[in-house]
Amino acid sequence: MKVLVLSITGLFLMLLQASISFHFSIDLFKPDFAIPLVIYVTFFMGAGPGFVTVLCVGFIEESLSIAPAGSIMFVLVSIFLITTFMKNKLYIDSRYSFAAVSSVAIVLESLLILMLSLLARGEAPNALHILLYAIPSALSTGLVSLFIYTFIEYLNAAYLDRE
Repeated sequence: MKVLVLSITGLFLMLLQASISFHFSIDLFKPDFAIPLVIYVTFFMGAGPGFVTVLCVGFIEESLSIAPAGSIMFVLVSIFLITTFMKNKLYIDSRYSFAAVSSVAIVLESLLILMLSLLARGEAPNALHILLYAIPSALSTGLVSLFIYTFIEYLNAAYLDRE
């Protein structure tokens, strides 16, 4: 039940992200809503629900994006695998540590996209662009992940932990 509710929440967040990025022309304020959701589900619910969330959110994000086919799914699966590996090595005890982990994951996402650009074309004409906006994107995603964490914790306490 939790995975279904979080997948629906992911659908809502992806639609919100697509509508926000369409209306804002500022490249600095384009937070990613998928990665904090994937990190939350993988850390607090396990690898199985995390993989289901990656598939649902990844396919939604792929369909709403103009990125090359499969690149977003590759990045999300990579972040999922790294999160699964780091689950026993990191301790997330508050929304602030969750925001820090989400911000680091966004920087890692930018580096993975840069790596894909280099491998696919042999060159990266937008490499400077990717590196320039990695930190502002990580900061805005960290800020948004504070609200995502609080919202999911509210859902867990109010509706999903009932017996």
